[in-house]
Amino acid sequence: METRQETITRKALRSGTATGLFFLLFYLYVWLVVSPRLILHGLGITTPYYLFSFHTGWPFFVEHLARVGGLVEYGVRLLSQCYAFGWVGALIVTAAAWCMGFLAARLIRRGGWGGGNVLRCVPAAIVLVMYCGYSHPLGPVLSLLMALGGFALYVRLAPEAPIARVATLLIACPVLYHAAGAGSLLFAVLVAIDELLIGNRKRVAAVALACALVVPWAAGTLPGRDFKEAYAGFLSDPGVAPGRWPHTFALYLFFPTVLAGSVLWGNARAGEASPGAKAVVPVPKPARPPRKGGPSPGQESRRFPVRRVPARAVAAAAFFCGVGAAAWLSLDSRTRTVLETDYYAQHERWTEVLRSADRLPKGIYNHRCNRNIMQALCHTGRLGDEMFCYAQRGMHLYSTPERYGDYGSYFQESRLFLDVGLVNPAERCAYESLATSGDQPAVLEELAIIHVVKGEPATARIFLHALAQHPFYRQAAREMLRPLEADPALENDRRVSRIRGNMASRDSIAQATSMEEVLQVLLEKNPHNKMAFELLMALYLSDGRPERVVANLPRLKGFSYPRVPRHYQEAFVVYAQSSDRPPPVPGFELDPEVLRRARDFQRITAGATSPQEAVRAALEAGLGDSYFFYLAYGVSGR
Repeated sequence: METRQETITRKALRSGTATGLFFLLFYLYVWLVVSPRLILHGLGITTPYYLFSFHTGWPFFVEHLARVGGLVEYGVRLLSQCYAFGWVGALIVTAAAWCMGFLAARLIRRGGWGGGNVLRCVPAAIVLVMYCGYSHPLGPVLSLLMALGGFALYVRLAPEAPIARVATLLIACPVLYHAAGAGSLLFAVLVAIDELLIGNRKRVAAVALACALVVPWAAGTLPGRDFKEAYAGFLSDPGVAPGRWPHTFALYLFFPTVLAGSVLWGNARAGEASPGAKAVVPVPKPARPPRKGGPSPGQESRRFPVRRVPARAVAAAAFFCGVGAAAWLSLDSRTRTVLETDYYAQHERWTEVLRSADRLPKGIYNHRCNRNIMQALCHTGRLGDEMFCYAQRGMHLYSTPERYGDYGSYFQESRLFLDVGLVNPAERCAYESLATSGDQPAVLEELAIIHVVKGEPATARIFLHALAQHPFYRQAAREMLRPLEADPALENDRRVSRIRGNMASRDSIAQATSMEEVLQVLLEKNPHNKMAFELLMALYLSDGRPERVVANLPRLKGFSYPRVPRHYQEAFVVYAQSSDRPPPVPGFELDPEVLRRARDFQRITAGATSPQEAVRAALEAGLGDSYFFYLAYGVSGR
């Protein structure tokens, strides 16, 4: 017969296996679906980057030690940089979630409840939901872990004498608060619950609650801090979106609830048995012989296997399914796609930009995505054929409307300007990004390249030395500094040479009054600047000026197009229908497919009884990605 110790060991192994499986799935989901590198990329877009910037060196560390919550903030800044490696970032998130589960199990045992294996995974589930919304709650999580770790040490090491425990509290509360900020108040709350319900030390519990009130009040009187931040700073952490604070509050509330609930549950179960009552030994009933022809006991167990499934296994399975459903439903796929397209664009992986953009919901327009898509279409040679396959709402490539702006808008504009050869506007936008969002490594690298292009190597070295202060970019900075020392002009660098070849003079750009004129100046400087030509044609298409598209068709011979792009042909058809004698273009011919689609569009619009019916019929006919559709209805997309 199995001994009690063997039974306990077997249950522990089952529990450990289930917990291990849960955190393995947790890790894989964070790594492969949420993608921590996108969360890091979002710092500087959804929130200012300077709040998470990290520099190597002793002064930076000492600066954080000197302020309230600085130690946790330093850890958040350092660990956030590791998110650049997706598997490392997922490991950090999983390790933090596992530690919370481990400490939750300690609280449950402290309260005297023997169960609670599912409860220990609840904090991880809350953290997973927060990350699925592309928040970065590492600050509140680390503060929470410091508070829980401090409570675990207090329970283990605090002396028995009430006066000595009070002295320990008077030291521990300010120290934890200075290190972890407002999140450390959870320590005082847990101590108060423990001392009141378990230790029966009401005065010590009162001192703990008094510390939770007085210590933040004292910190709130310091310059630069207000009382709201002093008491509830963990709810307004910059890494957590404003609408996500209830998740943080639920995460913090879980632990005192579990501790108090475990104690009360244990006391309630202990009170069920009446004191002094005699144990009643049940008399077993005689075994009933099986009916003739009926199933044997072994057959019955095979027919009804559900009876042998433990209730805890059912609860664990239900919990797993619930967490999976919550993670899937809370995943902000639109934000993920927007960040992914921008991440690939910043790393010049243009095919992946378009592949990611294809996952956007139909009809959804996003300004950041649109700019990345247009740039990717230029680099892949597909702008003239597929521009209107994606949602277009007018040409806002060169400035960001206020309603679409975010913390990374200036840097995105800078990347586009530098790509097309507008070095001075790129420099202006990069400096604006540096001032508003912070010293992002990518911005520092771009400013270094800009100043190399402009023949200012001394200024470029300043930005490269600043880039070297970021731990994972030190090698990249050194690799740029070495050739810069040997050749300050970097004549052999392909990227620098390409930008210089496209760059127009400052005076020529200053005389231009519109983006059309700016692009014309770039084409006069370098007639082979294909990106400037395609962006100019896209500007004419978007503005509904097919006559300007037709006027610039002779420039096609300067580029290696295998055929005339589809949208240029469609613009020619539109212009020819409104003009008696369209100008002849040498070597230009219309594809029969373009003419057929033009006839189909005319037939659909002429036969429709209302504009809504015409739009629906044109979309069903596959004409939503044509210039005809955009020009008629002002929208586009398949």
